[in-house]
This record gives sequence, C-alpha cells and structure tokens, in this order.
Amino acid sequence: MELHALTFLIKVRGILCLFALLFPFIIYGQSDIEVRDSLSASYVSGHIDRNHNRTQTGLTRFDSDSFYRGYAVFSAPDVLKTLQVLTGVAPGTELLSNLYVHGGDGSDNLYLLDGVPLYQICHLGGVFSAFNTDIIENLDFYKSGFPARFGGRTSSVVDIKTKDGDFSKYGGSWSLGLLEGRANVNGPIVRGKTSFNVALRRSWADALIYPISKLSGKTAAYSFVDFNASLKHKFTDYGSLSASFYYGGDNLLYRHSSAYDPEFETDADNTSANLSWGNMLASATWENTVLNGIGMTIRTYWSGNHSKTKYVHSAENAYYKINNNLEQFVALNDFGLTADFHNNIGIRQTLRYGLSAIYHGYNPEWLNSEYYEEPSGSGTLRAIQDSTRTAGGEFSIYIEDEAKIADWLTLNIGVRDVIYNMTSCTWNSFEPRIAAGFYINNCLNVKISYSKISQFSHLLSTLYLDMPASCWMPSSPMAPPMQSQQISGGIYSKPFPGLHINLEGWWKIIDNLIEYAGINTLLPPLSGWENSFKLGCGRSRGIELDVAYETQKLSLNAFYTLSWSQRLFEDIWPDWYPDRNDNRHKFTFMANWRPDDKYEFYLAWNYHSGNHMTVPSQYVPQVYFDTNKYSVLNLFEAPNNVSLPDYHRLDAGVNIHTRTRKGREAIWNISVYNLYCRINPLFATIRESNPSRDIYSIDIPHPVRVASFIGSGVGIIPILPSFSYTCKF
Repeated sequence: MELHALTFLIKVRGILCLFALLFPFIIYGQSDIEVRDSLSASYVSGHIDRNHNRTQTGLTRFDSDSFYRGYAVFSAPDVLKTLQVLTGVAPGTELLSNLYVHGGDGSDNLYLLDGVPLYQICHLGGVFSAFNTDIIENLDFYKSGFPARFGGRTSSVVDIKTKDGDFSKYGGSWSLGLLEGRANVNGPIVRGKTSFNVALRRSWADALIYPISKLSGKTAAYSFVDFNASLKHKFTDYGSLSASFYYGGDNLLYRHSSAYDPEFETDADNTSANLSWGNMLASATWENTVLNGIGMTIRTYWSGNHSKTKYVHSAENAYYKINNNLEQFVALNDFGLTADFHNNIGIRQTLRYGLSAIYHGYNPEWLNSEYYEEPSGSGTLRAIQDSTRTAGGEFSIYIEDEAKIADWLTLNIGVRDVIYNMTSCTWNSFEPRIAAGFYINNCLNVKISYSKISQFSHLLSTLYLDMPASCWMPSSPMAPPMQSQQISGGIYSKPFPGLHINLEGWWKIIDNLIEYAGINTLLPPLSGWENSFKLGCGRSRGIELDVAYETQKLSLNAFYTLSWSQRLFEDIWPDWYPDRNDNRHKFTFMANWRPDDKYEFYLAWNYHSGNHMTVPSQYVPQVYFDTNKYSVLNLFEAPNNVSLPDYHRLDAGVNIHTRTRKGREAIWNISVYNLYCRINPLFATIRESNPSRDIYSIDIPHPVRVASFIGSGVGIIPILPSFSYTCKF
C-alpha cells in the first residue's frame, strides 16, 4: 500500500515548519565530506547514588533532586535526557528523548510509572519526555543484570516511583518556563491517614506558534499536557490502599490556504492536519505486611495509548482537481493484574516472587482516499483502507533470591517464565537471571551478571523518529518475539572518600529484530505487516568508564563509552553492518559547583562519534538503445555506509535560590544550550561531485557516466538560551 507522495511531503514540511516556529533563530550548517569516508545531546547533570546496589550490574538510581541539579532543555527538567548522559546509552537524534541502550532500537525500553507500563513516553516527537519531575520520588534505571521481577522489554528498565502526598501538612510548587509551566499540590485529606498529590504540566508553545504562523499566512498550534493524581489511605501501620491516575496528551494543528493565480500559475491549495496522541492510565494498589518480614503488593491497572490523525489536502487549477483525505486511529489497551511478594529471611537473605496477567488489545486502522477530476468532469476515486484488531494474553511468574552467602559474596539468582498467547500461536519464554557481587575490601568490589529477556510486541514504524503514526503489534509466526541475552561485569572502586571509579563491560546479542523495508510512507502497513518488515538480529559490546568526585560544594562527573553496535538482516545485506546509533566513542564531562546556599553553577560538555545513515556511493546512468533513454541506477556499498560528523556541544547554567516576601523558597534558572553554537548535523544531503568521468565500453556505443558523490551534513539547532522561575510553598 502506498501513501500519496504529496501527503508524505506536506507532512514532512509540517514537521519542519513546527521546528522552525519553535526555534526562530534557526541556523543551517554544512560540512562537505567524501561519502566513502566519514561524514564528519542534551545532558543533564545528576547526582548518582552508586553505593545503594550490592549485586546488580548496570543499575543507577536517581533521587528526586537529581533532575534539578543540571542542564534542562528550555529550563524544563527531563527524565530521559538525564538518562542519555549515562554510559552505554546512545542519545540518537539531537534534542529528542529516546534511549538506545546497549545497541537497542529504542522500542525495547520498559517504562514503568508506579509499576504500570507506559508506551508513548515523548512529547513533540521527543523534545520533552512525558514524566513530570515534580512528583518523582526516585528512579531506578537498569541497562543490564535485570532482576527476575522485570520482563517484557529487551534493553532497559526505567522504573519510576512517584511521591505520596504529605500526611501532615499542605505544600507544593509552581514553575514558569520558556515553553511550559508546572504546578504541584499535595497534603492530607485526613491527617495521618489519607493524603493526595496532584501535578499538572502544560506547554504554551501554542501561544507562541499561533500568532507567528498567522503572520506567515498559515495556522499552526501545538500543545501538550501531563496530569498526575494520586490518593493514598493508611488502614494500619502495615496496610495501605492507593490509587493513581495519569493522562498525557499532545495536540497539533496545521492549516494553510492559497488561491489560484493564473498569472503565476499557482494552484488553489487547502491543507488541514489535526493530530492528537498520548497515554492514560489508572491503577489501584494494595500494600500490606502480612507477617514479620513478609510483604505483598497487589496491583490492578489499565494503561491505554492512543493516536488520531486527520489530514485533508485539496488542490485545483485549470487542468485538474485533486482531493486527498487521510484518517488514522491507533489504540493499544492493557489490562493487568500483578501480585508481588517479598520475604526478608533474617538480615542476609531476601526472597521475592510473584505473578502477573496482562491482556493486550491492539486496534490500529487508517484510510487514505484520493479523488482526481479532469477538466471534462470525469473523475477517479482511489481509496486504500487498512486495519486490524487483535489481542494477546501475557502470563508470567517469577522467583528471585538475593542472599549474602559470605562477607565477600552476594548472589541474586532468579528465573522468570512467560507465556504469551494469541489466536494464531503461543510462545513460552524461560528466562534465567543471575548476578553476583564479590567484595574485595571496603574500597573495591567486582560484579558479574547474565540475563535473558523476551519482548512480545513489535513497534511498527517507517521512520527513526518517535512519531504518533507508529503502532504496536503482537508477535506472529513470521515475526517471533524479540529476545536478548546479555553478559556484563564490572569493577567498582572508591579509592578515597568522594571519589568513585567504575569500569563495566557488556556483550549482548538480540534476535528477531524487525526493520522496515517497504515503500516510502509515514503509515506502517497493518494487515500482513510482516511482508514489509525484514527479520534480523543484532549484537553489541562495549566498555563503560564512570568517574565521579563529590564534596559538599563540588561535583565532577566524567562518562566514557567505547562500543560497537551492529545489525544483520540477510534479506537486506549479507554481512554485519553498523547500527544507525553505533557511536564508537561517547564522552561527557559535567561539573556542578555550589559556593553557597544561594548559587549553583553547572557545566556539561558532550561528545560522541557521529550517527550512521545510508546513502548511495555512486550512480550509473543506464542506456536503453531501443528508446535512447537513460535511467539512473543507485549503487550502495552497504546499509548505514556513512557516518555523520562527530557531535559535540557545551551547556551551562545557574540556579539562583532566593526567598519571597512571605519567606517561601524561590529558584531562578538560567540555562544556555549549545553555548558555542556548534551546528551539529542531523542528517546529510548528497550531491554529485565534480568533475565526473565518462567511461566507454566496447559493448556500449554511448558513454556511461559514473559519478561519485559529496555529502553535506545539515543541522538546524543553534544556541538556545532559556529561563524558568520556581516557587515552593
């Protein structure tokens, strides 16, 4: 099925216009390179608690203050951009929020909000993440050594716990930033028994975009909103019942009209696009300590992801009339029940076990129609419709045992078994997990781990960007579940107080990856989608070095990653080739200085090797002697045969802590993104190099011209200053 070319171009144009309106001082930069050589992100400093974990590799924990002690895009603290700083994580496209962990493809990260999975975790294609940092209590990020209690995604786990409302007094905060505002209120309903916590975040980019677009003769508006609410009641000191709700949504509007002008031969053109997408979840959780040392958590939830698109385009002149209409609806609904238990056996052993049952309902559909009318009045109507409705049931059970075997040895041994059932097939995945920690002395320890994990849903996407047109589909006999196996290990040392030096390495293989290989389109195929996707595998390996020095007033962090990430799709290319986000080197240096209680300065320099993309290395005009016409044959060396120039950027900022007249704490934040205005390429354009060579053949009487190419990296993100004001009460 083929999307109309005009639809594709206008949608792309709308996206670029949106970015242009958001960043009114756009600068274009180009750097010429030879294609056969190399075409020569946003970090947020965070305090990392490196000592809380005794056994697992690849685990980092952030507390609630971590997101406010570093750079934030448009002065808005962001969860995912904080995680992009870490070793082993490729940031992908500049300013966007996706994570590519240990060679993952971005769809293989499990995001849990209070134990409930979320699917659409980005606003504006990734400029902002969907998590409001005002209500986060802590965040655990796993990139290897997954405990048996986690499953369903093959690359990472982002486990977010939100704050309970205060049971004794009322409080909160509000914040005004460059493009968004936030408010949070919490407190007791029944003192000591019942509390609430409510948080709202909304952008006002539409207030800026709308008047600017009107000046250019168009209508454009964009906004997003996040709403979190929770309620908790304590029945006893050992039992509580809580309920939580989250809604996150984006809305994009674009309209443009122009009249027919016979003098300049311009068409009458009318374009309208309305897009909305987001998440909604509701959950109820019962927590109770049954006996001394034995606790349980029972949770029931609904998590829904939706996307609606309506696009209308009409054009008319003296020769034809065209009307194109596109409607798309995507829905994914999860209904889940989980039961988790933990048993503290003395002070040396913790036993965890549990089960979960999830119903997945998939319902994507779209309709594309085109009407073409000739001057004679005869018309042609072409309509393409594609939809599917399917469901899957996922049942899992796990057990894990973490024990201190000796003063120098701890073990976490577990297993997870998953059954995924749908109408056409059933899969069973047996997933062993093991991690061990060896303690040499108080300043040095060693950890190793092995984990196997499966993913039963595939994200169908025709682009690398996180677009609302993408949709989830269950595995099928032609596209089995993704599966990864990973071995990791590390040395963790603390030579003297305040200094941490961590060195980790990993080896990971991924099976049953999918790669789109169909026609150019924004909408993925639905029925028989497997025919447009190729099945392949991946592998990743690397070394991570994490050095941190912290005192009461100064924090210094240096992160370095040396990695290789490759893909093998034999139907596309017969050998291994680099992944798009195969950044050989990644380095980040961050500094945070707090000279007193009023000022807090931070600085971050970011560098990584360039991303990869596929471009033709040469083309050969082919001669057809019977018609004396030429056609162009593009020749490719391999997928992702070109790397963009290396990426680097400097960010800086300051937090100024003051007091209002009523004695409330207030914070001014001033940030500068890309301080020295490095225009890092987002993509590349290709043009023919000069001079070209004409090659003559004995068999062909006409010359066949063989041309090489020059590539130019194109970037659009300049220096971006921003500010915000926060008041706590």
